[in-house]
Amino acid sequence: MAILVVAEHDNKAVKKATLNAVAAAQKLGGEIHVLVAGQGAGEAAKAASQVAGVKKVLHADAAHLGEQLAENVSSLIVGIHKPYTHL
Repeated sequence: MAILVVAEHDNKAVKKATLNAVAAAQKLGGEIHVLVAGQGAGEAAKAASQVAGVKKVLHADAAHLGEQLAENVSSLIVGIHKPYTHL
């Protein structure tokens, strides 16, 4: 079982809501992967990789993800969701 947490971030760090989601995912068990989507969010991806319990960070960096609009991020999630039992 693998769980995907979509990170809320400011391009430099992940927000507390993401840490709370990772903590909740840990209670479900299984591998936890975090998706950091944005433009120029490398620091946030690095920060996500340091969160306890996170096995893998998926970093999507593109201009159309810069404002982290739901329409663009959801399209990304649709493309990668198959291996995950929980989002």
